[in-house]
Amino acid sequence: MSASMPLGSPVASRRKPRGGRLTHALRRESRFVLFAAATLIAAFSPATYSRAVRQATAQAVCFSAWQALPGYALLSVLAGAVLTHIVAVSAAAYGLSHLALEAVVRVYVVELLPLVAALFVALRSGLDLLDRLAAERARGADFGTAALFRQQVVPGVVGNLLAVIVLTLASGLLVLATAYLVVYGVTTWGLVDYTRLVGQVFDPVTAPTLLLKIFLFGVAVAVAPVAVVLDTPRRAASGSEMRVMARLLLLLVAIEGATLVLLHF
Repeated sequence: MSASMPLGSPVASRRKPRGGRLTHALRRESRFVLFAAATLIAAFSPATYSRAVRQATAQAVCFSAWQALPGYALLSVLAGAVLTHIVAVSAAAYGLSHLALEAVVRVYVVELLPLVAALFVALRSGLDLLDRLAAERARGADFGTAALFRQQVVPGVVGNLLAVIVLTLASGLLVLATAYLVVYGVTTWGLVDYTRLVGQVFDPVTAPTLLLKIFLFGVAVAVAPVAVVLDTPRRAASGSEMRVMARLLLLLVAIEGATLVLLHF
């Protein structure tokens, strides 16, 4: 009796599609990486920005960043004030009040704010951009043409990228000021100690790593939604939100893990 497996057996028929799906997934992800690189090159190229593209980019930046900034900054400050008060009171109860502000800065400003800003931009303007591009692609729009790509894709990429950077930095600075006011009040006697603490947190390793993380978060939020233009019209019409958000979450987790490795190992 032969030990070889018949080609028509159920096991063989299951194994072949599995390998085919893996190959197809790897090919799709490699296309996404190449597309992301080409999109960033176009976004940072001065030749991309004709008058119409500049106007569309300004509108995208206004919608994604400036219109969202007041409300997002207010919510970040309120959350920072509440968190600072809770941490300060809890630390004082255990005789660790000197560690309260450092904990707030390290956990809230360095770790949470960039991630929250990225998710906020992705849900607010990223999904809006995704829906518009998916609708255009479902109608058969060819984003391989340079004019359509520059007019429809590049402004959204730049707007979302700048939105993540602006919201993170602005809310971070406001939270740092709010944390000082919560702990020390409207006085200047604690300013020297607080400035020294902030300088110790944002050391020569943490500060560049944080800026790199914010930039990479912005790139992920900017590129992930526009990758829908790589889909076929039929696939774009079937809905892409869950697939795009899953890919974006994986990218954010990978970036966060890589920066944690840089900071602590």
